[in-house]
Amino acid sequence: MVISTPETTSSIEDGALPTRTFGPPAAVVIGSLVVAAVFLVVLEFLVIISFVGQKLWRDPALMHDALFTLPLIIWVLIAMAVTVACLRVITSWLQIDDQGFVLRSLFRRTRTARWEDVGQVIAARDIDRGSAAAEALDAPETAYDGVYVMDADGRRILAVSSRFFGPRAQEMTLHRAREAGVRIEHIDAITPLELSRQAPQALSFVDRHPNLLLAALLLIYIGHNLLTFIVWGL
Repeated sequence: MVISTPETTSSIEDGALPTRTFGPPAAVVIGSLVVAAVFLVVLEFLVIISFVGQKLWRDPALMHDALFTLPLIIWVLIAMAVTVACLRVITSWLQIDDQGFVLRSLFRRTRTARWEDVGQVIAARDIDRGSAAAEALDAPETAYDGVYVMDADGRRILAVSSRFFGPRAQEMTLHRAREAGVRIEHIDAITPLELSRQAPQALSFVDRHPNLLLAALLLIYIGHNLLTFIVWGL
């Protein structure tokens, strides 16, 4: 059920506030590094053990036989993808001022927008994802599950998550939007499906279907380890 309250916009004479820069909290940085280690080492343990234990770098078939080299190529591709994803998270920086905002990070196109280009801001306090695992990652009571900055055509420009930038980044986003006269809609409780109906482009595909991503990752790792066992053995 959707419980929402549109906020009356009002211009506030507070342009003297400096530009604020927000980055991922220490917990997010550490968590990202731990997750990267899990994906690169723990889930690829069979691949690493097979390669190192059998000293396959000495095998003449390596880099000459396509099938024999395939497990190593897949591991390198996974390592590159995990490294890029990790660096995108831990190097993210969000700058907010009275003119607009800029989002920067490695391996990401810089995203810049002015408040005059913003159509509305949706602040969802509680997005009920309906699973214990998802609820365990819920934002603190003082924060929003998501603050979504949308353009005039309903496309998402920016998603400010308290988990990645902290509650203060959300507060500053709402403050600057309110100061610029942007319409803000506060939602106390909503499901991802209801939010998708209300603002179709507020949530990304992964936000709407997290289980599909988990299933795809699981299949990739199972397939890679199975291929490694068949081609390299133990």
